[in-house]
This record gives sequence, C-alpha cells and structure tokens, in this order.
Amino acid sequence: MRVLSRLSVAAGLAVAAATALPATTMTEAAPVAAAHANVNPSAVHVSFHRVVSGLSGPVFVATANDGSGRLFVVQQNGVVRVAKNGRLLAKSYLDISGRVATGYDEQGLLSIAFHPKFAKHPFVYVAYTRSSDNALQVSRFRASSAKATSVPASSERRIISVPHPQQLNHNGGQLLFDSTGRLLITTGDGGGGGDPFDNARNLHRLNGKILRINIDRRCSGRQYCIPKANPFAGAKNANKRTIFDFGLRNPWRASFDRSDGSLWIGDVGQDAWEEIDHVRARGGKDFGWSCREGRASYNSGRCTLGGKPRHMTGPVQVYSHGSGRCAVIGGYAYHGSAYRFARGLYVYADYCGGQIYGLAPKAGGGYRNAQIGSLSNPTGFGESPSGELYVVTGGGDLLHLVFHRR
Repeated sequence: MRVLSRLSVAAGLAVAAATALPATTMTEAAPVAAAHANVNPSAVHVSFHRVVSGLSGPVFVATANDGSGRLFVVQQNGVVRVAKNGRLLAKSYLDISGRVATGYDEQGLLSIAFHPKFAKHPFVYVAYTRSSDNALQVSRFRASSAKATSVPASSERRIISVPHPQQLNHNGGQLLFDSTGRLLITTGDGGGGGDPFDNARNLHRLNGKILRINIDRRCSGRQYCIPKANPFAGAKNANKRTIFDFGLRNPWRASFDRSDGSLWIGDVGQDAWEEIDHVRARGGKDFGWSCREGRASYNSGRCTLGGKPRHMTGPVQVYSHGSGRCAVIGGYAYHGSAYRFARGLYVYADYCGGQIYGLAPKAGGGYRNAQIGSLSNPTGFGESPSGELYVVTGGGDLLHLVFHRR
C-alpha cells in the first residue's frame, strides 16, 4: 500500500505557481538557535542497520519511554507491532483494523503517542481514518499497565475528530506531546488539489492545522480542555480555540527537537515544492498554504485573512519535484550519544525519490542542507528515548540510522 500518493489534480483546481509572493505578506522563519548548531550535513553520511523485516505497510515508529526497549511500529492497516531485541514479536500490541478506513492509499492508522507519564497513566493515543465516514479520529486506548503486552481495542475513548467528508487524501495524522504534556495533532487540508474548500486559512475549520489540546482534563462535555496558552484560547468559535498553527497542506510528519523544544514540520507539497518548517513552538503561525507552495506563489486570491494581508512564516528548506521526488517525509533532529558529531542534524526524506537529507541551523543564522543517504520508499521515522533514530520503509523494514563522518 502506498502511503503518500501524488494526487492527479483535476483541471481547474490547481493554480500555477508563476510569480513571487508580495514581499509584505511573507517573512522567513527566524533560525532557531539549536543547542547543536555547528554540525555540517555535508560532512555526514548515513547507512542503515536492519532491526526487523516482515512488517506490513509501516508508517511510523513510537516508543513509550518505559525502559522496556520496545519499538512500537504503526502499520497502516490498523495494527501496531512490537520490535524488541532485534525480533518482531508475534503478538500485536493493538489491532483496530476493523474500524480503520484503508480504501485509499493515504488513509489508515497514521500514528500513535504514549502519555508522557505512561507508567502512571498507561494511555495510548491513536490517530486513524474512521471507516464509518473517513473522518480523522483521535482516540485514547488504555493498557492494563505500562508493562502490558497488548492493549484491548475495546478500551477506546474517542477524544476529537476532524471531518473529512469530500475527499480521502490529506489527512495529516501526526500525534505528539509537547514539554507541558499537551497533545498536538496535525491535520491535512481536507484533500483534493489546491485546497478546494479553502480550509487551511479558515480559522473556524480544523483542516490544514496543528491542533493543541489538554487530554488530562475534560471540559464542557468534551474529552479534552483548551490550554490557556493556545493562541486563540479566548475565541468564541470552538474549533478556533483548538488551533495552534495553521496554513498547512498535509503535515504528514512533525516532531519536537529535544534540545530546545522547537518544532519541525514536513509539509507535503502540491505539484512543485516540498517544504520543511522549523519554528519555536509558541503557536499562532500561518505557514501560508494555499497562498503559496513552498516559497512560490500558488493562489494569489488566498493571501488575505479577514481582509488583511496574511502574515506568513516561510519554510527553512524547500525542494522541487525533480530527481524523482514527490512527497516529503519529516523526521527528527538527532540527539543521541552514539554519534555525537551528528548531534543537531535534522533528518528527513522523500518518499518517491528515496533521498535522505540532513538539515541543520547554522550558528550565525540560516540553515545548511545536504543529501546524506538514500533508501527505497521511506514512509516514516521514529526516535528512541536515548535519541537514536529509526526509519520504516514501504518494503516492510524497520531500520536504525547509523551516522558516519565523510
């Protein structure tokens, strides 16, 4: 099953990228002063050590930070498998295949995240496309304990859902906890080509956003509360209160940099440009879709918000669809101890071309980028509690990244 297809855009939906954006509407993201900003991607090469094979459509790797050494591999078919000590365990950790929509290649079980205090609260949060109506569903499942070898599907408690009635693609679906224990959820723009429903800039809709909620409390009949620090926490509209960032197309993968808490986003592009965003996780950012794609103009009719020019945050890295490339797979900044010379290097990939890239902020400002390896059909990354990085492939492999000096 392909994970990130390149949509064949119907005539009339796409708007050609032809002109530069008005200078007053977009600002480049200020480089984030990462703790390890001196790594040079051109001086690093990566190889891969196979941990396990035989997976079925893996898309993400998660850990519970429980000291067990388990790697939890999310399969698109609705099953979570466990790899431990170089073996793929026969018993599934979670199986919700009966309630997951998988009819289109961007649907399925998309990611999981463990409660930050998993030993005390053995909750697993899951994002999947719902078979009943194709909505993006975020639910909580409860294990009997942190050491449990499986989680009952019957323990599901639905937290929040994002309607997705017209199209089947662009679901987003990354779950991640910030340093305060709040849950962030990435959502796609609702699908189709060119954001036909104009969702990404609409602050009353949940599509094309990063949402942020407090899952440790319930408020107003909902299974979550609105964090007071959300940028629109005081808004009258309930959807707007959940929004952390907006103006995204299909943020398939996002991660926090453990050195400084900054946020990395890999936003899958339309016809021409893929982008990486890197910002301080303060919220309120407009990343510009569908006024622009990458740094290029896309739809000049969508460069306003509430009748005023949009104040957009530009990407720190873009690349074109040349060399067989089609869809960015966002990854993680490396902060492990095994390869100290590579610390601070953000690793990401392209799904179709298989290029593995390293990106790093420079101490004096700006970013450096270089291809550091290649791999057939990378679909998602993962980070261990010790900071080591993993990647899964469409061929069913779970691989550990091994860094080398050039």
